Amino acid sequence: MLIVGPELEKRFYRYSCASIKGRGTHYAAQAIRRATRDVRGTKYCLQLDFKSFYASIDRGILLKKLSRTFKDWRIVEAIRAVLYTYKGDGLPLGWYTSAHFANFYLTQIDRFVKEERYAKHYVRYMDDEVIYGANKRKLHAIRKDIDLRAAQIVLRVKQNWQVYKMPYVRGHPTGSHKERRRATDFVGFRFYRYKTTIRRAIFLRAARNLRAIAKGKYNIVRARRYMAYNGYIAHSDSASIRRNYIDGKIKISKLREEISREAKRFDAGGICAARI
Repeated sequence: MLIVGPELEKRFYRYSCASIKGRGTHYAAQAIRRATRDVRGTKYCLQLDFKSFYASIDRGILLKKLSRTFKDWRIVEAIRAVLYTYKGDGLPLGWYTSAHFANFYLTQIDRFVKEERYAKHYVRYMDDEVIYGANKRKLHAIRKDIDLRAAQIVLRVKQNWQVYKMPYVRGHPTGSHKERRRATDFVGFRFYRYKTTIRRAIFLRAARNLRAIAKGKYNIVRARRYMAYNGYIAHSDSASIRRNYIDGKIKISKLREEISREAKRFDAGGICAARI
């Protein structure tokens, strides 16, 4: 992967995100925020993903694509060995190679959307895709074409795809109440034109954890959860969450102490006894 990884990344679409250094959740979120500033160009949104994506990847097709990229037979044979070591269908979840290979597998779709359908605002987080446009019919046409392109590489678009109207800018109450409330639910956030909030399911888990900490339940598990959820809070318009659940209610210093204590355990004795 020290050889293969950088070469594959050169071929990735700019906003192909997930499991790529510097292109994580917040990179995708920033791309969506920039896109939604273009009010006319993001009047409608198409969202879709692929059914059983990792398990549906055809290793034969993937190997053929990779062999056209890498001309050294030793690299191709090494890739073949990795691909067919796994006895299940498609690519295994969690393997170091899988994310890069999966992203590379979808470059064909990326090029089609950008170079043939000229989508101005398009972001993909692994197999979750968001495409904005000014015309609803064009987005429906793009979705149908993606269906056809995906079939060529043995993928199927899930039936829960949707095309919807984006909310209006604050201060412009044109349209129904339902239209004004609609947002793009993507990478753990809900993107409105004038604000970004946390996905409801993530907020409920974060609030549950914060309430437990406020009751004095300070431990390493809750400290780690706080740090994880704080990433969502810090990168969204969540002043009310801080006001209602954090400020004056929990001691951040105690959570940091828990994490520092755990780190010292690892430094002193290798694998923590609690983990064994």
